[in-house]
Amino acid sequence: MIPPLDAGAQEQRSALLRMMNILDTRPVEELERITRITQSFFEVDSVVISLIDTDRQWSLSRRNFPYSETPLSISFCVHAVASNAPLIVPDARKDTRFSANPLVTGKQQVRFHASYPLRSFYGIPLGALCLYHSQPVKFTSKKLEHLSDMAYVVQTYLQRVEMQAEAESTRDMLHRADYVNRQIFSQAAIGLVLMTPDKKPIRVNHTICKMLGYTEEGLLQTTMESVTYPGDLALTKERYDNLLKKGNRNTTFQKRYYRMDGSLMWAMVSVALLYNPDGSQHGLLLAITDISNQKASETALLTLSKELEQRVEQRTEELQRSHQFIQDITDHIPAMISCISPENIFTFANHHLKVLLGSQGNEPINSHLSTVLRAKERQLFMPLLDKVRKTRHPVHIEHTVDLPPGVHTTYHTQMVPAEPPAQGVYVFSTDITDLTSLRDQLKFEANHDHLTGLPNRRAVISYLNQLAMKPRQSGLALLFFDLDNFKHYNDHYGHEFGDRVIKTFAHILGQNTRPNDLIGRLSGDEFVMVLHERKDMAGEVEEICRTLKERIEKPTRIHSHDIVLTASVGIALLGKYDRLDVNHFIHEADTAMYQAKRQSTHSSRDPKREIEGDNK
Repeated sequence: MIPPLDAGAQEQRSALLRMMNILDTRPVEELERITRITQSFFEVDSVVISLIDTDRQWSLSRRNFPYSETPLSISFCVHAVASNAPLIVPDARKDTRFSANPLVTGKQQVRFHASYPLRSFYGIPLGALCLYHSQPVKFTSKKLEHLSDMAYVVQTYLQRVEMQAEAESTRDMLHRADYVNRQIFSQAAIGLVLMTPDKKPIRVNHTICKMLGYTEEGLLQTTMESVTYPGDLALTKERYDNLLKKGNRNTTFQKRYYRMDGSLMWAMVSVALLYNPDGSQHGLLLAITDISNQKASETALLTLSKELEQRVEQRTEELQRSHQFIQDITDHIPAMISCISPENIFTFANHHLKVLLGSQGNEPINSHLSTVLRAKERQLFMPLLDKVRKTRHPVHIEHTVDLPPGVHTTYHTQMVPAEPPAQGVYVFSTDITDLTSLRDQLKFEANHDHLTGLPNRRAVISYLNQLAMKPRQSGLALLFFDLDNFKHYNDHYGHEFGDRVIKTFAHILGQNTRPNDLIGRLSGDEFVMVLHERKDMAGEVEEICRTLKERIEKPTRIHSHDIVLTASVGIALLGKYDRLDVNHFIHEADTAMYQAKRQSTHSSRDPKREIEGDNK
């Protein structure tokens, strides 16, 4: 079921997405990272950054979601876009809008969905950041707040693409206007002369040269007064003064000119005063036509004069608006944005960068990097700027800055070559301190047991896989521990007591682990210890097992109960020249542990006997 979409908003959205040229493009690493982090943070099956096209939902970035696009008829996200508000579906089976949706009834088995709209700079909803999960989820207001924060990061990226596309469109429009203006000037059927306020010609077109019989170079080297009939000089001066001194904008009058051959030419002259953006006088534009064509050309002449004036004023306003627009946009983007010339001069800096550098009392605009940045930032950025200019490819780095002093902030900085190269390099720096902390936290939690803080099964296997991929200079031993009677502790004293037993056992192992060796918790009551041979692997294993047996079986007190811990241990040995097959290595130690558990009621087996048994 497709919710009713506002036709005006849909038309704006479609036009905006095509201007941004973002549909059906390759995945962007920046967004791929966001979807990965979002999936891990919310612990859901799938994450999609969707854009709503005229008849489809297209995935700008997706994580564990099989479709790059879906019809709007089965889209969840289109509801968030239609309402321009978050959509939370705790259990899609109980929601009449989605209970018959193929994503719910089909292979995907979607139960939970949450989406947050992504808006353009002008507030037009373009798509949504969407979560999918195969189990119902109770989505709290705190989680919605986190989803809003993640959506804001994606929205910032989309708005940056939007602003870049709009700036490019503006530049293209101005370029076309300038090109047309030049064609109008050079190809006009009437004579055109552009003069400075002191009446020196600085530009003439072919028609006026042909009228007067001069070459362009020859006419520019003379003055218009020198080719004016003496009897018309006073009238000409009066009309020019009315423009230059009295503020008149244009004037039209008839006068006579001398041609190169000395003959006179009557002309209808239309003069317009042009202004610079700052309001100062730019010069005079003369539009000249032969009097014999007066009636036929009068309308075209006036129209052309006004059009030229309007084009100059319009281009000036557009340039001013474009510059101010870009400045306003970048000042409100939560990032530091600058442009650095090939001479390492700051030609642009947004508000956030000015505030940061202002803490040192420096104004960056038109300043050299060496006068604005500290030595350590120069050492970081200068080689990267040279690389971007040489290769004409963007570079990305993560780095930490201690500005203001004592405040350490992590930034993701992107350097992009400008086009044309003479414009320099664009530099975008985004504060990723919180995302970096979250990434490090998620990485730690993914590889460590939450109860003991020891490396978990994933970390242990990864560690062994790394050992398997590089040559070893010594043998290895894998000790596989199984804590005896753990179920008894849990059943009789409760899980909290059992957790305390696990922590106590892990603490004993940790206290008796040598440097460069590794201990980890594989599952409930199973632990492993990876030993690196120093001199004699068998002797070292025997000594370590003896020590551990003494420490483990030493009476300990837990929650007012005196207990004696025991453990069964299986040992697998690997010579330094033997190939390490991780799964087989663990299986050998696991099998040896179960053999020890069946053959003895003691917590630790005789290491020497174990080794001899394993070597048979």
